[in-house]
Amino acid sequence: MSVELLIYLYLAVCTGMILFNIATALLARRRSRRALHVSVGFEVNISRNLDMLAETGTVSEGHIRYIGRKLRRVDNMAAFDAALERLRPRKSALVRAYLTALNGVMIELAEDYCRRDEIEAAYFPYIVKKYQLLCGHEDHALEEMLLDLLHEPSIYCRENTMQALYTAGDPALIVRALHIVDAGGLYYHGKLLADGLLNYAGDVQELAVLLWDAFEDFGPDMQVTLANYFRFSSGAHCEKMRMLLDDHTRDDELRFACLRYFGRYPYEPVYPELLRLAAPSPDARWEYAAIASSVLASYPGEQTLTTLKQNLYHPNWYIRFNASQSLERLGCGYRDLIDVIEGSDRFASEILRYRFDIRELEGKEEAACTTA
Repeated sequence: MSVELLIYLYLAVCTGMILFNIATALLARRRSRRALHVSVGFEVNISRNLDMLAETGTVSEGHIRYIGRKLRRVDNMAAFDAALERLRPRKSALVRAYLTALNGVMIELAEDYCRRDEIEAAYFPYIVKKYQLLCGHEDHALEEMLLDLLHEPSIYCRENTMQALYTAGDPALIVRALHIVDAGGLYYHGKLLADGLLNYAGDVQELAVLLWDAFEDFGPDMQVTLANYFRFSSGAHCEKMRMLLDDHTRDDELRFACLRYFGRYPYEPVYPELLRLAAPSPDARWEYAAIASSVLASYPGEQTLTTLKQNLYHPNWYIRFNASQSLERLGCGYRDLIDVIEGSDRFASEILRYRFDIRELEGKEEAACTTA
């Protein structure tokens, strides 16, 4: 093949790519203009019905049928969302009442969207969450539709559904949803669930009671998730957490979560167990000593200092690092640890010097920011 032919072929490919990009840009611009046109049309129509709602307390049947027909397309649902976004700052209370009036339409749409592919199915619970369609009133039909979406393989669909369910403020509904997630066998990162539970819109104490009542019905992974949620939500569960920590038949990850809980909420009755776990043992996983060494920063005392100083000599880097970090958090200085720093164990000395250097640098940065 001649060089000239290769050049012409290369130019043809480049020309084709340029034409493709131009066509794509034009189509995107056309879709954007159409979406804006549809959204403005929705805004005018909805605004007219909001005025009617303010005067008569009802929305016209024709408008309800119109919305039910139009919102079966995902593009129109996005335009509808944009229209409500522009109207909500001016007519917030009316928009809420308007969406309540569309409750029947939303149930029909839920049935329709549940049968679609996972991306389109994920958009509907997002709308339910955004406009809190479950908040303030019971809607069992819509709730059941959302619970069905928890069986979808898409994590986006399941996460949007859980976020929608949190807005209902119904603790029994949340427990049902967690049972479905736990039994489904589909991957769902525990941090997503733990952080999501913090968004729960109802009575958190009532939710905690139901979660503890159902705790033994969940698998180990979900139990770890719930323990992490309790760690970030309240310090009122210390005794229950202590019982879990003392139960050696429990999953190790669950006991690790309990240890971290006591680092956030100091609880004196658990202090002897923390000292025991912080002392590395060949019969236990090294993570117990590493996490306990970090937790002991919340329990100042001579025994704490002695245990942490001993862990500075441990060959495991994580145990040494966490022990040095806890000693630094407890306010120990060079004089308190001079026997370690000037001792013969190079690793123990260097990890402490590193912590003190970090503290000094942070202090200089804070002073510089204050001066500025």
